[in-house]
Amino acid sequence: MRNLLLFVFSAFTAIALKAQTSSIEALRTCAAEKGMPPKEYIFKLFEKSDIVVLGERDHRDTVQYDLIQDILADPRFAEQIGYVYTEVGSYNMNDDVNRLLQGSYPTEAAFMDSLYAYYRKSETFYPMWEKYNRIKFLKGIYEINRTSPKKIRLGLTDCEFSWDEIRTVEDYKDFWKSPGLNDRDSLMATHISEMYARQTPLNGKRKALVITNQPHAINDSFILKKSNTVYGAQGWWMKKIFGEERVKIVVLSWFDYVLFDGSNFPMTCGGNWDAAFELLECRPFAIDLKNTPYGETAYNGHVGGTTTKSKNKCWQDVADGLIYYAPLYDHVAAWGIEGLVTKEFEPEIKRRLTIFFEATQPGAEIPMEAAIDEYNVFHTYPAAIKSRNEVKELIKNVLENNN
Repeated sequence: MRNLLLFVFSAFTAIALKAQTSSIEALRTCAAEKGMPPKEYIFKLFEKSDIVVLGERDHRDTVQYDLIQDILADPRFAEQIGYVYTEVGSYNMNDDVNRLLQGSYPTEAAFMDSLYAYYRKSETFYPMWEKYNRIKFLKGIYEINRTSPKKIRLGLTDCEFSWDEIRTVEDYKDFWKSPGLNDRDSLMATHISEMYARQTPLNGKRKALVITNQPHAINDSFILKKSNTVYGAQGWWMKKIFGEERVKIVVLSWFDYVLFDGSNFPMTCGGNWDAAFELLECRPFAIDLKNTPYGETAYNGHVGGTTTKSKNKCWQDVADGLIYYAPLYDHVAAWGIEGLVTKEFEPEIKRRLTIFFEATQPGAEIPMEAAIDEYNVFHTYPAAIKSRNEVKELIKNVLENNN
């Protein structure tokens, strides 16, 4: 299967439509007339398609997981879909996570003990995944499964990895150079296709929700000059594997982060998207992108797990749908899980941190205490980088300058 995913497509030279900078009023009118509640939009997509790829914004943003939790908690999800796949999580840990999420526990405290024990293994190839929304997500699935006759199954799609197998800096360096890590997008798509084929059909059909970061989610690719092969984002590979119409890519609103230079604040479409949302009183909406002012807006973002920026593409070229769930100034980055690093676990996390930094940043001072603080103490920060009031003021200025 993996070898089959390395072929080059002759249709690679498809021409993108010219990007437009749509007016605030055109965007507002379009969302008001064609937008629908985000959760209902997702379930509507599942009526005609089998897989919905949801493109996360900032990995740390916890507000987007309120919507994800709402989708998963709807009885229709367990009854009609039943499977959710995530970028976060090593493929080899699938049995562990599903034993956790479908297990029976005498008390909530007993479940949380098991959740923390699982989490300390590290679902990823980093010393620890410190994003708070992951704990929120896992606990949410458990709560749904605890009370539902039909259980949701979680699929972890990232590279196989275990800290138990990493004993030296050289072990980690070998992994860091491995083909799987350096072509994660096609690997994650392959893992999904393998697990999807083993799904138990519900009502005679296989369906799945895929949650992955926006650069991975998009339908875009480019030619690697050194090898003359295609590097495709995860969403691009999934459409090739399953078919264009069977897979729908939906992205959550964010800002054009790749254009951020440390001082500017590049809101999408020069801030017109966010200004239009403000005129809609920030009522959440989801909308198809094709042939809309949103779809014709220039797309700025990386292609998959690379530093290559998408070139000459509009949003409708790289995704099928858009969700506006909360205004930019309400996005919250949250990290750190209280009590995760116990005294008993501290030697292990220090071992991992030492190996990780010596392998990836040789000679650099290891910020041991700061790193442990990031894992073990709950922190929040505006996910939009600037403060809530600063972002609100920027949107206000966009509105005033367009009157």
